[in-house]
Amino acid sequence: MKRGIEMSWIYDYMDRPAIKIEKKRGKLTLNEIEDLLRYEDSQRYCGHYAILLNCSEATVDGGGLYLEEDQKGDVAILYQIEHGETCPVCSKYTPPFDYCPNCGTNWKDMDKDVEKLITAMREEAEREIRSESESKTRDGRLAWYWSYIGALDMAQQLGMITDKRRQELYKEVEELKELAKGKG
Repeated sequence: MKRGIEMSWIYDYMDRPAIKIEKKRGKLTLNEIEDLLRYEDSQRYCGHYAILLNCSEATVDGGGLYLEEDQKGDVAILYQIEHGETCPVCSKYTPPFDYCPNCGTNWKDMDKDVEKLITAMREEAEREIRSESESKTRDGRLAWYWSYIGALDMAQQLGMITDKRRQELYKEVEELKELAKGKG
């Protein structure tokens, strides 16, 4: 651990566990806090954290309540946020850092190749459009087609594919549109 810095687990006034980082002299920076959490004690502090900032009116002058003029160091209190736990601020919702909230796909393991993702989307749309299921309506099949077209538009707008490539992909699925329209 860096000289003059101490890290310890504490409990706040609501009995929630938190990490206290204390620097004896000088101010803590966000980069310094991030490095401490990533690399100290064999990386045992790695994870996601929230820092609550007290920027209320009371801290502006507060009559000495929050300001300590003789304080030479700095202190940061951090709340660890685990996947599936509640937020230390609102006690309701924690963002899904690792998994899609709808399908449960692990985002870290997801293939980043855009062409492979587009191909997978096309295959799924084509499978649903060609499905002989009685529950598949004309409108449902058209929705699958237009969802795929929308995904191509989004990929082009985000700069993942060129407009020329988008037009090529449109032409490849023209028959799917007619197929979706044609089935009763």
